[in-house]
Amino acid sequence: MKILSIILLSAILIGGIVYKFFLPTEQPLVTTLVYPKAKLLPNFNLIDHNAKSFTHQQLKGKWSVVFFGFTYCPDVCPTTMAALSQIANKLPPEIMKQLQFVFVSVDPERDTPERLAQYIPFYHADFIALTGDDKQLQEFSLSLGAVYMKVPTDESYTMSHSSRLFIIDPKGQRYGIFSKSDSGAINIVSITQDLETIINQ
Repeated sequence: MKILSIILLSAILIGGIVYKFFLPTEQPLVTTLVYPKAKLLPNFNLIDHNAKSFTHQQLKGKWSVVFFGFTYCPDVCPTTMAALSQIANKLPPEIMKQLQFVFVSVDPERDTPERLAQYIPFYHADFIALTGDDKQLQEFSLSLGAVYMKVPTDESYTMSHSSRLFIIDPKGQRYGIFSKSDSGAINIVSITQDLETIINQ
């Protein structure tokens, strides 16, 4: 009887070890759409909110979440940036060290580096804001699948732009996008979970 108990206990322990080390433990991605094949982004030269050059090299070595918008945007942009701020604050420090959030202005006429330097820290001290000439911005946005255009208004103009969140991997390749709900809302909990899963994979 004693020998049988030892055998059963050993089987349970061995089974636990096999389950822990040989069965998949990755959580499924909830809100991330991963491209079937990663695509290397073309070279570009933009300017960050500190008036320093930001090129393809700054995308290497870290995961990047990229959002296109403009500082005069009355609704979608501030709502999205506030959500990204909450996501960044929820992520563990070890994940944040491997990640950068990048806001790309599609309104270079008004969004100077000086204006972006006032705008971006309001959401998070570690966020990066970029601008540049329209040609460079167009090429960079199209390489990710984002589009934008100037729309005249009675008094001035506004910008129509893609509101997707794009993911770039540490090799500087287009990796995927975060999907939104039918209402266009960002699921903060799901994106936070997915970022941890992606970066820990």
